[in-house]
Amino acid sequence: MGRQRASVLGFFFISLLLLAAYYFLHSPYFGVSQVTVTGISLLKEEEIIRLSGIQPGENILRIDKDRIREQLRFHPQVEDATIQRSLPSTVRIEIQERKPVAVIGQAGSFALLDRQGILLRKVDSLYGIPLPVITGVQAPLNVGPGQVVNADGLASGLTLCQEMSSNLLARIGEIHVANSSRLILYTTDSIEVRFGPPEEIAAKSQVLLDILDQWMKNGCVPKLHYIDVSSAKSPVVKPKEETKSPVGVDNSAGARPATRSSGKAGHKGNVH
Repeated sequence: MGRQRASVLGFFFISLLLLAAYYFLHSPYFGVSQVTVTGISLLKEEEIIRLSGIQPGENILRIDKDRIREQLRFHPQVEDATIQRSLPSTVRIEIQERKPVAVIGQAGSFALLDRQGILLRKVDSLYGIPLPVITGVQAPLNVGPGQVVNADGLASGLTLCQEMSSNLLARIGEIHVANSSRLILYTTDSIEVRFGPPEEIAAKSQVLLDILDQWMKNGCVPKLHYIDVSSAKSPVVKPKEETKSPVGVDNSAGARPATRSSGKAGHKGNVH
């Protein structure tokens, strides 16, 4: 009798569990009524919700979080996604966007690239896009959104975009990478900057920023011919003809005098 009673009780509890599971999986109480999206600045919330495939009223317990994550990652501008259930009826999606860091030409148009060289989208105009243009290379015609652009020298330009301070990067309009050991930058004021190889980026960037700030403070930026920071310890400033360097450039900006020859330069030097 005892064993029979235990069997009956076991069957009863299993039945209760099955009924409870059925209730939770089919009850409208657990139907999705809200989907929230965070972490986006370039993408639209409606687009993310549509790509997720989550339907209003769908049972929140039956949602396949891994499937939704993979669906969202198909979008070129989505690097990763996290999906969480908030019972009884809210799904929270957190997006990690791919951010464009530079622009590259592609057959008469332009392509926005992220730090890994992934093509995010194509644009016909650079109007309103405050990103440096990487020149000296082109994106192949057969590369589309979501694919990696492989081109000689491109990695050097992208490295600069990643490691350069945002204050300085905002003042760079072009990065020429035809020779990756002698990178040439052009500021938004059309000043040529001889950067050299993509090494000691932080040190070179700080020296360049100091020089630009000093010349801007003195209202002389338009009179600059070029700045050479290929050696962070001995930079060179070349004014345009018949232009004198502003007072204080040698000491404050670290511009080296006249030539690359010798000397105990530190951050002092001649201006060409």
